[in-house]
Amino acid sequence: EHQLRLKEMEKKLEDATRLADEMKRKAEQGSMQLQGEAQELVLEEMLRISFPFDMIAEVGKGVRGADCIQTVRNSFGQECGKIIYESKRTENFSTDWIEKLKADKRSQGADVAVLVTKAMPKDMTTFGLRNGIWICTYKDVAGLAAAIRQCTESDRPLKCGLEFAT
Repeated sequence: EHQLRLKEMEKKLEDATRLADEMKRKAEQGSMQLQGEAQELVLEEMLRISFPFDMIAEVGKGVRGADCIQTVRNSFGQECGKIIYESKRTENFSTDWIEKLKADKRSQGADVAVLVTKAMPKDMTTFGLRNGIWICTYKDVAGLAAAIRQCTESDRPLKCGLEFAT
C-alpha cells in the first residue's frame, strides 16, 4: 500500500514538472499568433506612413483573405489599383502560402499580391516573383511596395505591374 502511494506521488510530481517545463517554454517563446499580429501591425503602419494618400485596410481576424489591402490613389484621389499583403513570421517557408495568396488576390479583386515573410524559399536570396506573387522579407517590403505602387499609379496601359503578375 505504501509503495503504491509513493509511485502515485512520483507520477504526479513527474507530470507536474513536465507541465511546468512546457508552460515555461511557451511563455519564453511567446505566442506565435501574437508575433505574427505584431508584424502585421508594423507593416500596416509602415504603409500608412509611406503612402499617406492611399487607403490601407486591415483584413479582420477570422475573415478570409490577405492580412492587409492597399488601395492606391493617384494625385487626384482616384483609385488606381489594389495591392494585398500577407505577412508570415515563421521559421520555415511553405509553398502553400503562394497558392492561398493567389486565391486571395482573385477573391479580393487585387492587382498585385505581396508575401512578406521571415523565411524565404530556399532558392531565393532576395525578393522576387514566384508564380505571380511577390515574395520579400520585411526589410525589403518598403522598397518593393514603392516600386509596385509607382507602376500602379502611373497612366501606363499595364497598371500595377500586371506585366509581371500574370
